[in-house]
Amino acid sequence: MQPALAPPPPQIFFGRDAELAHIIQIIFTNITSRPAKIAILGPGGYGKTTLANAVLSDDRVQKHFQDARYFISCESATSSDALLIQIAKTLGLVMGPPDTLWSQIHATLNSKEIVLCLDNFESPWDQSDETKHAVEVLLSQITSLRRVTVLVTMRGAERPGRTEWTQPFLGPLGTISLDAAKEIWKRITGNYDDFSEKLTLAVDCVPLAVDLLAHLSQVTPPMLLWKEWNSRKTTLIKRGELHKLSNMEYSIQLSLDSHRMTSNPLAKDLLGILSMLPDGLHIKQLTRFQEILIDIDMMSCLQVLQQCSLINLTGDRYQPHPIIRQFCNNQGFTLSNHRTSLEEFYISLASIDEQSADPETYAEMILEVNNTKAILSELLKSNSDNQSRLIDAIIDAVIMFTGLCRNIGDFSSTLLNQSVQLLLVNNAAPVHLIQCLKAWGGLCYHADDMETAKQKYLEAERHCLSCPINVDDIHGLILTDLGLVYLNQFALNEAEATYQKALKLNEASQNTLGQGEVYYGLGRTCFELHKFTEAEALYQKALEFHKAADNNIVGQGNDYHGLGETYLRLDRPAEAEAPFQKALEFQKMANHTLNQGNARRGLGDTYRSLKRLDEAEASYHKALEFDMAANNLFNQGIDHQALGEVYLLLNKVNGAEVSFHKALELKKAANDVLGQGIALGGLGRVYMRRSQLKEAKNMLEEALKLYREVQATFWEEQDQRILNDIQAQMQGTALG
Repeated sequence: MQPALAPPPPQIFFGRDAELAHIIQIIFTNITSRPAKIAILGPGGYGKTTLANAVLSDDRVQKHFQDARYFISCESATSSDALLIQIAKTLGLVMGPPDTLWSQIHATLNSKEIVLCLDNFESPWDQSDETKHAVEVLLSQITSLRRVTVLVTMRGAERPGRTEWTQPFLGPLGTISLDAAKEIWKRITGNYDDFSEKLTLAVDCVPLAVDLLAHLSQVTPPMLLWKEWNSRKTTLIKRGELHKLSNMEYSIQLSLDSHRMTSNPLAKDLLGILSMLPDGLHIKQLTRFQEILIDIDMMSCLQVLQQCSLINLTGDRYQPHPIIRQFCNNQGFTLSNHRTSLEEFYISLASIDEQSADPETYAEMILEVNNTKAILSELLKSNSDNQSRLIDAIIDAVIMFTGLCRNIGDFSSTLLNQSVQLLLVNNAAPVHLIQCLKAWGGLCYHADDMETAKQKYLEAERHCLSCPINVDDIHGLILTDLGLVYLNQFALNEAEATYQKALKLNEASQNTLGQGEVYYGLGRTCFELHKFTEAEALYQKALEFHKAADNNIVGQGNDYHGLGETYLRLDRPAEAEAPFQKALEFQKMANHTLNQGNARRGLGDTYRSLKRLDEAEASYHKALEFDMAANNLFNQGIDHQALGEVYLLLNKVNGAEVSFHKALELKKAANDVLGQGIALGGLGRVYMRRSQLKEAKNMLEEALKLYREVQATFWEEQDQRILNDIQAQMQGTALG
């Protein structure tokens, strides 16, 4: 028999240059004394065989080994004897009994320097313990030979035992870069458009998936393929039916049908569960999930899934590879009892009020935010028995969960939109619809989208007015929230009128909390009208009601904050520190990120008024941390503006300039016209301090335009005085 020729080099090879260089370096580092033993690991379809072919075709490898480069396909070998026969065939040896064959193989491999690639080595190796042991013994006999460089490709993340693999190890292959995937697509099709990129990203740049989709796009435009992908997902990725190189799902199924997976059938179910969770399973949640899924041995199943390269431990989370997640969700692997247990856990978690959650529970809620969102969204989309059985609990959970998301700066309205649509389709009780619209308005309010917030609150009010049952309590709360919107729009007359209507409704329904909220809103209205003495009295009144309303901590925190702001405006800064400290204490208890930032900023303002500038700077930095955590651009702009003012007082002019520029950038992003004007005014004062009078004049003139746009008289008058001084200086300089 003639020995088999090494396969030709891959003609399309992108995205594996680093891995190729790593392998070549290892091969030639100690080639004469310690030939390399290298395992190329990874999931199916990630290009292990292509990389091995590239190694065998590398110029240095060809020059050194010449015709002693052997590629052995192990796909059909399921035992050590079958593997021995396959090796002998590739080497061109005469067939015979195993002992005779090994003697011939041993002699051939010892005759000269050889590089031997054992491709798809998982086929003989991933078998029963007895077979695996025999295969590992055979492999160790080959890898112990002093003239043989061994390259093994195999699915999974575990190297076979009994062989000392050369270090540094090559890690399991990941997906390739978008640029590399783009080059593969273009080499196959000759073009690449936006839909090609959407498809490439949808399959996470997995080489086989990109290759198959690119071939499909030669006859079906990428735009149509994208439409098909959205309905069919991984079932679309195939050029043939039953071959791992022409069908992505078939390739994935081979891993699922491996011996390790079939020996632990619940591992497949756990994979289905993990595929339901976009953030996977955090290691801190292992105990919790073991309690939920009592019949699954979590650790053993996770180990098997990792060994088979079906999941990764990414950071602290066990996550399926994205394309495998798509496949599993298509197939519906999860058993109904496990799905129900998981759904009930996430509904329960979403239903917890974050303001009263203990630190451990709150931490769990944050860890599971994206998973909670995904499970609730699927429940709202499905027509399952669980949806109809749990619809009230699901809607309540969405409303409560929206508060948590809002607090951490996630202002997506998808869940609320799904909830409203579901309620309308099912002609559900109007109370739930009203509550969803109220929550939606609150979400938009905290996202600084006041127009949409007003629209949602007014829509909720219309449903209140047409509701067949008395909903004065929630109607009063909606009007209270609407008052806050008017306040933020500086529509102070509308705010006051709305609060008075809300007060009547809350008094009629004996809603203590609602009355506290109204008095707080009226306090803010008076504050904006510069009626500071009246504001102080109203905040004190609000505080009484919030204490009576089951000691409402968020309300009390807001009331104390209002008092602190009022004392500052009454020029009583020494009295302001205590209320701001109380506000911070209550907002900590409520786990309210944004309000903690507000309290820290209030303390910064207090320290600035008291000339305790180092403490002011530290407080503003703390406020900025909270506002960044809450993803609130508006407040971040205020923090940077305040830091700029402190730096000016400390004569750190360069620091002030940086802070005012950052404030301007953030205020533009938040569409805050007044804030932009204030930031420009700050920059004008920076340039004035540096005697850059022309630049200062330009900044202040731009600021004045913005003040006039929003009728901010106070700021306009203040900066006009500064501009007048600058113009006088410029005139004096010109005359001199």
